[in-house]
Amino acid sequence: MTEIMTPAYFDLKYLQYLCKSYFSYHQKYKDFPTLPLLITIIRDDLKEGKDTILRDQIVEFLQRIRVNPDMGDLQFVKDKSLDFCKKQAMREALEKAVEMIATDNIDSVVDLMKNALAAGTPAAIGHDFFEDTEARFVKTRRQTCPTGLPQIDAQDILNGGLGRGELGVVIAPTGVGKCTSGDAYITIRTMEIVIKGTRYKAWDKVRTKRGLVYARDVIESDELA
Repeated sequence: MTEIMTPAYFDLKYLQYLCKSYFSYHQKYKDFPTLPLLITIIRDDLKEGKDTILRDQIVEFLQRIRVNPDMGDLQFVKDKSLDFCKKQAMREALEKAVEMIATDNIDSVVDLMKNALAAGTPAAIGHDFFEDTEARFVKTRRQTCPTGLPQIDAQDILNGGLGRGELGVVIAPTGVGKCTSGDAYITIRTMEIVIKGTRYKAWDKVRTKRGLVYARDVIESDELA
């Protein structure tokens, strides 16, 4: 709401004033004022003001809030408030678009409407690197399957080949031979895993301190029983 709400969305002057005071406090202190604090801020701000009508309207509005502190269905109030902001943002964009069209500034109209339609839409933060933080620090044994191409299996590229659970993507222009080279050179070999000097097949079971596990699932911290 702090990203989309602006005082200009309200037609009534006292609502504009309250909105500006409320969100200005949040912008400065990163928190919203309580009702008693908001009353104190507004009272000090209007102490020397000469607009008695504005002051009386604000006092009357705050009195209604104090008498009825329970808003009822809070989620309904949030949804209606957000819907109000979206409509006001679209109306504001349409008014500006008319002015832009009149001055032949057509290109800017498209961006203006896109921003108005996106108002109030939750922004995706992308990948959450704080999710499963501990799991990413667990040491695992990387099991590779060589492609058969020494240049690709080199340590500075695939480091032995494609690893279990990894996705290898071959990217090249059309017609350079991606499919041909794949059919001719990439071979899937029987995977062997060396654990403590002993060779195992991927499906062999190894007895460790945590029980019997497949060789492919043995990690570096495992101790053989």
